[in-house]
Order: sequence, then structure tokens, then C-alpha cells
Amino acid sequence: MSVLFYKRPDHIEKLEGPLNSSSCQKYAERAACSRAAIPESLSFDNVINGKTLPPMSLKDFMEYLVYVAYDAENLQFYLWHQEYTKKFDALPEAVKCLSPKWEASMLAPSLGRSVAGRISEGAAFSLGAKEIGTFYYDDANDSPTSATSLAPSHHTFTKEQELVLPAMRTNDQPDWEAFSIQPLRDDIKRIMAHYIEPGSDRELNLSHRDRQNIKQRLQHTTHPSAFAPIIDIISITLRNQSHPNFIRWSMCNGNRPRVIALRGIAVSVLLITTAIGVILAVSHASRWYRILCLPFLWFGIANIVASYKGLCILLYRRNTRESRPWELGGSDVTLLEEGRAQSSLPPTPPYIRTPTPSVPSVQTYDLDCSPSSFFDDRLSTFGPSNNKFREEQWYVRWTHRPWWRKLMIKKLKVQEDGLRLLQNKIVKQADWWATLVAIPLIVALVALPKGNFF
Repeated sequence: MSVLFYKRPDHIEKLEGPLNSSSCQKYAERAACSRAAIPESLSFDNVINGKTLPPMSLKDFMEYLVYVAYDAENLQFYLWHQEYTKKFDALPEAVKCLSPKWEASMLAPSLGRSVAGRISEGAAFSLGAKEIGTFYYDDANDSPTSATSLAPSHHTFTKEQELVLPAMRTNDQPDWEAFSIQPLRDDIKRIMAHYIEPGSDRELNLSHRDRQNIKQRLQHTTHPSAFAPIIDIISITLRNQSHPNFIRWSMCNGNRPRVIALRGIAVSVLLITTAIGVILAVSHASRWYRILCLPFLWFGIANIVASYKGLCILLYRRNTRESRPWELGGSDVTLLEEGRAQSSLPPTPPYIRTPTPSVPSVQTYDLDCSPSSFFDDRLSTFGPSNNKFREEQWYVRWTHRPWWRKLMIKKLKVQEDGLRLLQNKIVKQADWWATLVAIPLIVALVALPKGNFF
């Protein structure tokens, strides 16, 4: 009986405003009832770690966030932080000690404290080499000063360390940037410019308070723990909002035009079957002929229930799904210049024009819409803005494609058994509801006496 009332993971609406602890708590509460509907094989960690197959792979998750949910920067930043943590952990201990784990005490003012003291409390740089100088950090003017302006300190730089200590900060650098003495400072600079700074290509949806908090932390250390506040927020959002919605969306094996067409066919079959049943009931025909309406009635009800949840039973039986618009392969599209001039298509600069010498009046457009041509940039940490996909060639082609042609697109095999398990529950649910509704209706129809009107 549980199959009769099976529910997909609930769709969790995106909350207005920047991400914060309050919105994360609401996501967690709303996702609590959806966890039981997601098998362990399709868990968030399995998807992120590449343990799932198409259409439930990390690639598919990223494409969903880019083209459907419009918040792929969360996953992109999350993946970058994972790789950054591995990169930081692989550094030698002598280098990692320059960037200690974040502690709240680092925010305490310490005028006249040396750079080494700011970076690692009590860390003495004594590699047995000749000391070449001492620098101090002046909190008042936010710049390093020489030893002549402040009292001496036991924290000094040796000649060996000087080889790995680039030039100190200059006044024309961003206000969040700290000393380049710490390891991976260039990585921090790039990630700040690409995700944290307002107006950046992949700006995270953070509050001003959280943004300033991260900037302040990164002034003191490049340790991965400095990102803890926003990583916690992003992780909770991905696990409790993006991931359940991705599972729910992936269960649909047909695009919207196909689902709408399927519903229309199912409703038409029900109406025609009902009309035939009524005609048989009021005629002189034997009542047993009315049983012939049973398979058509069952078909209509089953497809209505399945299509309500975005599933095409025919595609399910074949273990296939329709390609997503961005998955359609490239092809050479030939367009007449005259027809293009009269067309309502907008100008499309990304198209690569290759004139055909034999037919001067015809232009050939090489539409490279292969999945890898776009996904490589999406998965890349420092790729282009996620909001520019409307400039991609597949989007222009898909939006101007007639709706009836959207029903005839390439089919792909469903490789993930976990997804098949979820779809199987929906199909069984549709079959059971069709059986429970169709049989009583046919029994009632057969029980009606003949009308004998004709």
C-alpha cells in the first residue's frame, strides 16, 4: 500500500534574500521529509564523489544548477574548496605553519606585532641561517613597517624563508588582501575576485555581513578554515535544497512538451472510451462488449498519473529518457541569407560562419553544441559567468524550435539504477491506481441495464 501513496522528494523553493543561517535552517526543516524518498545510492556525497551514473552524475547535477536552478556558483565554490583543502594539506609543515587555523583571537588588535607573530603565534623562524631582517605589522596604517620604527622582536625572517616570501602588500591592492607571505595567497586572491567581491562573475549570494567576515578572516590566514562560515551555509543549501530538487527533477524522463502531449493523449483516450461506453450502454449491444473499454480506460488513467509526475511510461519501458536541450549534439545548419534576414531570430554572434564556395547565397553555421563544449567551462572554478548560457547556440536553437519538433529528439539510456528504482515506484503507483479505478468503473458500466435506444 505504500506504493499507492509514494511521494517524490518535495520541491523546496528558493528563499528570497542572501544565504544565511536562518534560511539554511528552513531548508533543513523542509528537506527532512524528503530524505526518506531518496535512496542512499543517490545521496549528495555519492553524487559529489562521482559514484553515480548519468543522468545522476556530478556533470548532470552541475548542468541542472546552471540551466534550471540558476545557482551553480554554490556547487562550483564548494568543489573548489574541497580541492583547495587537499592542496593546502599537501603543503610541507614548515609552509603550512605560516597560515594557522582560523581562531577568533586573530581579530584582536596587536599594534607593533610582527608579521610572523600575526601569522603563527610564537612561531620563531630559525632555520639555522643568517637573519636578513625583521618586519612588523602596523595595525594603524595596515602596512608593514621596518624594525627601526618599532621595538625589536624575536620573530625574524631567514635567508631561506626570504626565497618564499614575495613582496609585501602595496597600497593599490584590494582592501581585503593581506600579506603574500602566506602560502596559496594567489589562489585566495583569485577566488575572492571571482566569487566573493560584489559584481564578480560568479558572485555568491552572501549577506554583506558574511562577505565582510570572510574578507576579515582572509586578512589573517589562508587556512581552509577561514571559509568555514560560508562553506557551512553553502553545504547546507546544496544538501537540503539543491540536491533534493535535482533528484525530483531527474525523475522526469521527458521534456515539458512531451509530458503535456502525453497528458493530452491520455485525456483524449479517457473521453473517447467514456463516449464508447455510454453508446454501448444505451444500445441493444450485449453488456459484455463494455468490458472492451477496460484496457483503454486503464491506459488513460495510468498515463495521467505518471505524467502528473513528469514520467513517460513508454520511455520508462525502454529504459531511456529524452535529451536535455543542452545535450543535443551539434550539426551543420544551412540557412538562406534571405530567409534569415526575414526571420525573427535575434543576431547570434557566437555562431561560426563558414561560407560555402559553391553556393554563394547560402551560409553554413557550425553549431558545436556537444555537452563537453559547455560543461568544461561550468565545472572549471574560474570559468565564465553562469548567466550567459542564453548566448549559447543550443539555447537559441531550442527556443526557436517548433513545439512538435521538441517531441522528436534524441533518446539516451538511463544508466543509474538508483534512478530506475525511483521511477519504478512511480510506474507501479500509476498501474495500481489505474487498476483500482478502472475495474470498479467497468464493473459498474457492465452492471447497467441495456438502454435499447437503437
